Amino acid sequence: MTLNYNRAASTTKPWRFLKLLFTWKASIWKAVYLELLCFLLIYGILSALYRTALTSSQQRIFGKTVRFFDKHLELIPLELVLGFFYTIVYKRWTKQYDNIGFIDNVGLMTALYVRGRDERARMYRRNIIRYCELVQVLVFRDISMQVRRRFPTLDTVVAAGFMMPHEKEIFETYSDKANTPKHWIPANWALAMTYQAWKNGHIESAYYKATLQEEIKKWRTNMEWVFNYDWVPLPLMYPQVDAYFPVMTSLQFVFYMGWMKAIEGILNPFGEDDDDFETNSLIDRNITMGMMIVDQGYDRPPELRRDPFWEEVQPLYSEETSRIRNNPPRGSVSHIKTKKPG
Repeated sequence: MTLNYNRAASTTKPWRFLKLLFTWKASIWKAVYLELLCFLLIYGILSALYRTALTSSQQRIFGKTVRFFDKHLELIPLELVLGFFYTIVYKRWTKQYDNIGFIDNVGLMTALYVRGRDERARMYRRNIIRYCELVQVLVFRDISMQVRRRFPTLDTVVAAGFMMPHEKEIFETYSDKANTPKHWIPANWALAMTYQAWKNGHIESAYYKATLQEEIKKWRTNMEWVFNYDWVPLPLMYPQVDAYFPVMTSLQFVFYMGWMKAIEGILNPFGEDDDDFETNSLIDRNITMGMMIVDQGYDRPPELRRDPFWEEVQPLYSEETSRIRNNPPRGSVSHIKTKKPG
């Protein structure tokens, strides 16, 4: 559902910007058109009533009322309030994205430290990855409607292969007295699996075991942060402030409502809008990538040979790109030569 427009914005040509400006999917136009139509409809009704149904004295009273509200609405710093609100919401959005979870590091660490080509070593590696990904599935089921529709029950999680039937039985035996989510259970299983692998000689040292466990703990912590952002939303006073929109022109309406819709669009990035996080794709990507790293990618480094830049580092350019002048990073005063002291 994420709209990628980076290629369209890769140059500064004016028509590229116009193309982006009039894109419909995930655009500000799609976000505000219903509210704009309602606004214009109400505006048209009031305008018609003012011109056809009101007497001269009633029109004067209506005009005074409009001027009164217009004068006092100028005292409300809407731009400041919306800007402050947007800053808070955007920071939350970036934090959630930073913690959304890509399993590559866990997979790489598992493939590096859990040694062995036998079936048991392979099961250790694959189950560690599967348990870590199960943490993400359980968290996303509670915060993302996309994932909730995909996995409405634990049975569907089992059917998809993220949890096995005997694991589901164990999972359900854990007490619900604390009334807290049980996302931590698969992480606990993954940590226990690393300990077993170490005890059985598949992890060579306690240091490697601790390093891998630290990576699993980091993964679980990231998932916990994502869940906590959903559990503790912004204080309700912030969204309610934005109910005071001045009734001016449709252009102002698009500006303010568009700003508000931009805030709404990133307030909960785990929804089903055009530009929300691709939670289902992330789950699929992580389980596929994680298994590939610890299974197909286990202990298969290429033969050690001299690299192509052994004698001289001279990167290759195509004929077209070789004519483009490079501008390597340099300090602003690095080219200035000064006299030696004394």
